[in-house]
Amino acid sequence: MRKYSEATRFSDRWRKNYQKSKYLYAMLLPLLLYYFIFHYIPMAGAIIAFQNYKPALGFLKSPWIGFTHFVDFFTGPYAWRLIRNTLVLNIYQIIFGFPVPILLALMINEIRIRSFKKVVQTISYMPHFISLVVICGMLVTFSRTDGLFNDFRILFGMERLSLLAENSMFRTIFTASGVWQTMGWGSIIYLATL
Repeated sequence: MRKYSEATRFSDRWRKNYQKSKYLYAMLLPLLLYYFIFHYIPMAGAIIAFQNYKPALGFLKSPWIGFTHFVDFFTGPYAWRLIRNTLVLNIYQIIFGFPVPILLALMINEIRIRSFKKVVQTISYMPHFISLVVICGMLVTFSRTDGLFNDFRILFGMERLSLLAENSMFRTIFTASGVWQTMGWGSIIYLATL
C-alpha cells in the first residue's frame, strides 16, 4: 500500500512540474524531433550491412547474408592499408590538431592592442565557416604545377611539383588543411579560459 502511495505522489509531483514547465518542454520538442528524424531513424539503415541490399526490394525484402560484407572487407587486399591510413591520419590530427588551437589562443591572448586582437581573432575563425568542398577546391587550385604553392617554391629556388600527385605529401596536406580550418574555432574555448 505504501509503494502505491509513493508512486502516486511521484506521478502527482511530475504532473505538477510538467504543468509549470510545459512551455520549456514545448521548446525542447523541435530538438527531440531533429534527433529522432536525423539521428535515430537512420540507424535502421545499418541493417543493410548484413543484407544483399537491393533498392527495389527495400530493407524488409532484401536477402540476409550475415557477415559476408565484413569478411570480404577484412580478407580483401586493401583492408589493412585502409585501417592503417585511417589510424595514421587520426594520430596526425591528434598530434598536430590538438596543440595548435592552444598555442593560437596563447598568442592571441598576448596581443595588447585590442583592435588588432579582434582582427586576428576574426581572421583565424573565418576558415571554420568555409565549406569543406571549397577548401578541397582551394587545395587543388593552389597545389597545381602553376598554383600558388609552386610559385612560392620557385621563389625559394625549388622546382615546380604537383603536390597532390605525390603520395608522400598527401598526409601532410590533409593534416595541415584540417588544422588550418579548425584552429581558429578551436582556440575560442581556450581563449575563454585565459
